[in-house]
Amino acid sequence: MSAHRFSPAFIAAALGASAACGQVAPPPPGPNLYRIPFAAFPLPGDNQPSPQRLELGRLLFFDPILSANHQVACATCHKPHLAMADGLPVGAALADPAGGDLPRASPTIFNIRFQHVLFWDGRARSAEDLALQPIQNPKEMGNTIEQALQELGAVPDYRQRFAQAYGGLDASTLQRAIACFISSVTANDAPADRYLQGDSTAMSAEAVAGFNLYFGKARCSRCHYVPIFAGTEGPSFTETEFRVTGVPERGVFPRRLTADRGRAGVAGIEEDPSTLHAFKAPTLRNITYTAPYMHNGAFSTLEEVVDFYDKGAGPGQGYAVPNLDPVMRQGPLFLSDAEKQSLLTFLREGLTDLSTLPVAPNAVPSGLTVGGVAGKK
Repeated sequence: MSAHRFSPAFIAAALGASAACGQVAPPPPGPNLYRIPFAAFPLPGDNQPSPQRLELGRLLFFDPILSANHQVACATCHKPHLAMADGLPVGAALADPAGGDLPRASPTIFNIRFQHVLFWDGRARSAEDLALQPIQNPKEMGNTIEQALQELGAVPDYRQRFAQAYGGLDASTLQRAIACFISSVTANDAPADRYLQGDSTAMSAEAVAGFNLYFGKARCSRCHYVPIFAGTEGPSFTETEFRVTGVPERGVFPRRLTADRGRAGVAGIEEDPSTLHAFKAPTLRNITYTAPYMHNGAFSTLEEVVDFYDKGAGPGQGYAVPNLDPVMRQGPLFLSDAEKQSLLTFLREGLTDLSTLPVAPNAVPSGLTVGGVAGKK
């Protein structure tokens, strides 16, 4: 396929924009399909960022004081050198004395601001809603909020920082401090962003060819929408979607459908064909650093992911997925080896932006090991 630049009008058409008399309708005013729509994802009024709040959140993120065993920090499972993921197929149960694994992979925190639901199953409605859940999870940090607050309150530096940033320390301000920091970790200046905004030199010719495939033959943009490159569709950007893509169990052959119920396992969510084995369409930004892939780490490399979608889920993998997503029901992609390579080049080159990658502090107020003891292994 020849390399050429998609115009914003073409992108609007590719994503289903209306047309009249054979002419593509112009992009809508306000939120559009080629710039990050910050206005569609407003930060809470009581948690607007400030230097004091961001620094407090950064220190908390890297401080294992939040865990019961003082060995696990947020950064233990969201490592900067792995683009805020952990490199494991599924997370480790670091707070469990018996060890073992968590049921799902630790996703990157890049661009969580631009998702309306968080975790693979969408059980958190915001960064604030997410922030305290790992602390209380018996396998992740194994703590209580009361104990975490007591220990933070015993550190003079934290008492002072919470007073300056939020007026005091309590469960709400702890929640907001962590959320403020993780919401600031964004990746919105990748070559693909500059290309979408008109810079024809932002990507190599092969990445441009892959970009064309992303919108066309490979169907990637049907679930991972621009400009988010995740499951929140524009131009309204009001909903983050879940998809049943028929991901297999990891390491099981012959392959079979994952047993994880996904969205259907969330309290209050009715099990139906749209939720059973459905998972949030994650961000593809910085994907070159966040292997293994899928909710269960089923695929070790991006090549394996592309091969999976190329063959098609369900029948293409040798097992049935009765409620397979309509996009996947269209069957195999029939990509050539050259097309697969171009698509991989786009994913790796076009979607990488580490400009806001967090830097670990030299020390944390608790005096404990920065990033946690487990994070040093």
